[in-house]
Amino acid sequence: MTRLQVMKMTASLPYSLSEVGPGMGPVVKDRKGRLVHEGGAGNYRVEVLAHNRAEHQALTLWFLDTHSYSPDPHVDGYDWIKDYQIEWFKNTAANLKESHNKYTYIHMNMAFIHIPLPEHRLAGVPLVGERRENPTSPSHNSGFRDAMVDAGVTVVSAGHDHANDYCLLDKMWLCYAGGSGFGGYGGYNNYIRRVRLFEIDGPADRIKTWKRVEWDDKGKVDLQTIVEGGKVMAPPPA
Repeated sequence: MTRLQVMKMTASLPYSLSEVGPGMGPVVKDRKGRLVHEGGAGNYRVEVLAHNRAEHQALTLWFLDTHSYSPDPHVDGYDWIKDYQIEWFKNTAANLKESHNKYTYIHMNMAFIHIPLPEHRLAGVPLVGERRENPTSPSHNSGFRDAMVDAGVTVVSAGHDHANDYCLLDKMWLCYAGGSGFGGYGGYNNYIRRVRLFEIDGPADRIKTWKRVEWDDKGKVDLQTIVEGGKVMAPPPA
């Protein structure tokens, strides 16, 4: 299936909030020789409305396609978020600013991707959780982290590296979801499959996050407040 076909199927499922995003980028041939937009259809947003105030948008969830392997034979590793995707993100965020400013409290933004950003590899910054494997971020940095910071996104969550479950702070929170499925690898350093949760409190302009593990009753693992009053919150001193 092409990415467009996958997104159409996903968006058609009961209770799905996925949307078929606009086709973008150059037209290329996929692995089966079909002509497709390089950008796929996995770039979209979901607007979360305020409780009891349906005319106000309280939170925007951004979803961007991080592609697969690097298309450049001279660049090893994984692909990166393209310039045309960043332009779509920046233009859409700018066009939404007026309506978002009508919200009684502070409008918040979160982003979700699969392949982590180059900034997920940073060392010497505040980090909550475990780095059990080297992040397999793209070697080319296209600048999406800075575009998100400029647009007011306070947290981005990635997957891909199943045994990493940390959040690190560098201008914004860059988190890992933690591997939860049985169809992929895991098991590094007594790793137990887990899922990251986010709790959003609109009136307080607050975002909390933690992990729940599969079978060991540890409760809320690494519970932290990452956004308070609409601003990024640093973790307390260790």
